[in-house]
Amino acid sequence: MNMIATISSADASEGIFGQLHALIARRPPSPDSARIEARQLVSMAMADTWQADSLWGATDAFHAHFDFMMQTIEINGAEDPNLRTLRTKCRFYLEQVEALCRSMSR
Repeated sequence: MNMIATISSADASEGIFGQLHALIARRPPSPDSARIEARQLVSMAMADTWQADSLWGATDAFHAHFDFMMQTIEINGAEDPNLRTLRTKCRFYLEQVEALCRSMSR
C-alpha cells in the first residue's frame, strides 16, 4: 500500500475525524483510554455507512497501527523517535476510513 498518497476528500478539521486526528497527535495520559476513545469514535463515524469490506479493512488497519502506537508509548514513552512514523501511518489509515465513510454514508 502506498503510504505517500493522500486522500483528498479527507478533511481533518471536521467532527469525529478531527477528534481522531487530535487523538493521534497528542500524548495520552492513558494509552488504554486512548484506545477505547479511538474505537468509540471510529464506531460513531461508521454508524451512518453501509458496512463494506473495504471499510472494515481500513478500520482494522487503523486500529492495529493505533494500538501499536499506544504500545510504543507505554513501553518507550512519549518521546520515542519512532512515534512520528507511527503517527503518519495512523493518519494515513484514518484518512482511508474517513474517505470511505464519506463515500458510503447514506
